[in-house]
Amino acid sequence: MYRLKESSWNNPFGLYFVAAGDTLLKVSEKVGLPPAVFVRAAGLKELPKEGTLLVLPSREGELYTVEAGETLDSLCKKMQVSREDFVRLNGCAYVYPTQKVLLPPRGTDRA
Repeated sequence: MYRLKESSWNNPFGLYFVAAGDTLLKVSEKVGLPPAVFVRAAGLKELPKEGTLLVLPSREGELYTVEAGETLDSLCKKMQVSREDFVRLNGCAYVYPTQKVLLPPRGTDRA
């Protein structure tokens, strides 16, 4: 079974084999998707058993880590993204410090 190193993650096929010790958070970090996006797109209620092949959604934005003191409104304003686009990309209407969220790619009309 072929696995990419975490430090050089580049998954052109959108596939991931669940490994021993994987958690939703670990897999989300490895593939560069916020946990909520990963869970929603894969229709997961829990992480499947080791060896399961997951088809990952394409990432349609830039990964951003929410900083202490940021709110949904302040983040949307700072990043020039509408609340509607934020909710569409992330599947949630809230943020908390250290949360990984997706923002529309730079160079697109964000607001």
